[in-house]
Amino acid sequence: MNFDPISHTRATFDIRIGAETFLDRIQSIFPDSNISLIVRDELKNVTMERHPEFSVNPSSVKDGLWLLGNVIWDKVDMKSLLKANNVFYSDKKLVGANLSKELGEDWMKKEGPAQGSPSIGNKEKVKSFYCQYLWDILDHLPHTVLYESGDYRNHLDPTKYPGAIFMNPDQIFVGDATIQPSALINAEKGPVIIDDGVLIHGQTYLEGPLYIGRDSMINPLTQIKNSVIGPSCKIGGELNTAIIQGFSNKVHEGHLGDAFLGEWVNLGAGTINSNLKNNYVSVKVQINGKSVDTGSLHIGCFLGDHVKTAVGTVLNTGTVVGPGSMIATNGFPPKAIRPFTWYVNGTHKKVILDKFFKTAYHVKERRDKKLSKTEKSLLEKIQKNR
Repeated sequence: MNFDPISHTRATFDIRIGAETFLDRIQSIFPDSNISLIVRDELKNVTMERHPEFSVNPSSVKDGLWLLGNVIWDKVDMKSLLKANNVFYSDKKLVGANLSKELGEDWMKKEGPAQGSPSIGNKEKVKSFYCQYLWDILDHLPHTVLYESGDYRNHLDPTKYPGAIFMNPDQIFVGDATIQPSALINAEKGPVIIDDGVLIHGQTYLEGPLYIGRDSMINPLTQIKNSVIGPSCKIGGELNTAIIQGFSNKVHEGHLGDAFLGEWVNLGAGTINSNLKNNYVSVKVQINGKSVDTGSLHIGCFLGDHVKTAVGTVLNTGTVVGPGSMIATNGFPPKAIRPFTWYVNGTHKKVILDKFFKTAYHVKERRDKKLSKTEKSLLEKIQKNR
């Protein structure tokens, strides 16, 4: 799982890239298509629950498109993708194919995309972005938000928000939201999209490219730049180049930069992360037990679903924390923490599921959500196999 720790609890195509997920982007390009989803066995049930309108891991296939779920697809490639018996590449990586039923079934018998390119000769390069790691999604964030802004028609009407300050208002898009006086929204470096139900408190500074999802709240004195906030989040402090999948809290002071957070995350007051090493060398990250050189100077932290940090937690550059973990320490925690780890001042313990689920039920109820049996079963498997 190169998208560890976010992909522990969802298929890659359900990872947020902006206002949309990878899958949302595909649906927006091909709105009338019959879509089948192929996922890891352990994600089949939860994917069926989240996408009841689609078939999951079908036993047979039809003529049609095969699209890799970790590609930020662009509608400029639509004409190419509709060419039958073609395979498609992005940065020399196989990312899709348009195959007949016979070719598709033959490819599946040979393990499909895991095996390599199907046995046809027509190859075409596409402009869509292939993402191998979470930080690739962050790198493409400005382009993603710019692309998505073209689909929004709710242009800002500044007269609705007296006392608020707007810079480059033509690139600010606001749904049915509340923006209090003294908030400053700057779209000079990229579009700002504010969705329905959002509350922007006064004395905040928001700089594009930026997307703020439905029913999220931005606290007073918050600074956010080049970020994506999913639905129903509570945000405070400083964010720069961050994506939050949704339903998470970073309410208090503290810096979060070059980071990716899952759902149901809660960062205690004063939690901060480093995103630049003092010696200015590229940051290495532990992915699937192996050290990966990101090639980037700016890499923050990656926190899976249901991660909690205590007050004053300090996270090092390139820290990866698996889902269900809790961190409370007076120094830097390890840069790689396995799922369902209770980490307190150097001591690693396995999270007790009964206590975890009691908290998870309560947390989700506060957002009018429920922890389903299918989700619970998946989390139990992750805890067992950590």
